[in-house]
Amino acid sequence: MPLIIFFSIAIHSCYLGSKVVLSLFALELGANQFTVGVLAALYALMPLALGIYSGRLADTRGMRLPLAIGAACTGLAMLTGFLWQSLLGLVAVSILVGAGFVFFNVSIQNLTGAYGEAEQRARNFAWLSIGYSVSAFIGPMFAGFSIDHAGHGLAFLFFAGFTLIPLGILAFKPAFARMTAKHAEEGKRSALELLGIQPLRRLIFISGLCVASAELFAFYVPVFAHSIGLSASTIGIILGAYAAAVFVSRFMLPGLLRKYRSEQIMFASMLVAALAFAVFPLLRNVYPLMLAAFVIGVGTGVAQPVLMAVSYEKSPPGRTGEVTGLRLTANNVARVAIPLLSGAIGAAVGAAPVFWLNALNLAFVSYLSRK
Repeated sequence: MPLIIFFSIAIHSCYLGSKVVLSLFALELGANQFTVGVLAALYALMPLALGIYSGRLADTRGMRLPLAIGAACTGLAMLTGFLWQSLLGLVAVSILVGAGFVFFNVSIQNLTGAYGEAEQRARNFAWLSIGYSVSAFIGPMFAGFSIDHAGHGLAFLFFAGFTLIPLGILAFKPAFARMTAKHAEEGKRSALELLGIQPLRRLIFISGLCVASAELFAFYVPVFAHSIGLSASTIGIILGAYAAAVFVSRFMLPGLLRKYRSEQIMFASMLVAALAFAVFPLLRNVYPLMLAAFVIGVGTGVAQPVLMAVSYEKSPPGRTGEVTGLRLTANNVARVAIPLLSGAIGAAVGAAPVFWLNALNLAFVSYLSRK
């Protein structure tokens, strides 16, 4: 499990850190908010196209191949950002990072579910989500300070170095990715068949809305903070406060689950995050912004491990990767639609309505979770 977490931190740090570098670099190159929204949406293009396929690949060929594809694509994306410093180059970065991340994310979650015994599954997903939290702190902070001290291009190059860690693990410790789940029954596979299972369908819908809000926060905070004159380092610190809160909330989650049902936790946490989103664009001082980011992190931090564990448990035998891929495909439908809509709104009427739209989204998730 430690190698799984270490692998996850390396690639996820690149994924989140590249978003900060890309959005600030795009603004530096003269892009408007709508263009930044388009770049954000392009991160979801390849996951949208390859989500189900990557899951089937993990189910049928094992996890090592898609993990290697994910790490290699991510490294290539970072090198592209360093070598091709233009808006067109940033388009390529968005697409390549998205392609790498879908192969990585589906496989690492499938690997985590298959690791150990069934009674350890919730704990393992909690540890994986804590690794995500660590990378959510490292990625934006490293990006912000790298930009301020070395520039946007070198920031991409530094992140390329992160991918050497997982590639080395796969080369020298191949056994860690050889765990397999139960085999599926022979016959034609259909994503529509999976959507016919009501608990999975509801879970996939809620997952898309939750993840879209978290992704939008990571992309739009740099745009908003840049508009009020904050430096890249300060933006990284605000995003770091969010990441620290997510980290804390995931350590708290096992204790919460012993006292409350998962739907009760989702209802309360999403409502708290919605309120903080509504307040965020009204703030201008860095410390209140850090506090609001921390509250949002506490609220949204519990969603990911709950959704990962429940989706694995609800999956038909031998189709856990495919269900994960389907859930991530739904996530990426939201990732395409919401950044485009938000970029258009932000370009037309400013940043505040973008955050308020996100607040309404999370309030709706809170309602769905309770229902």
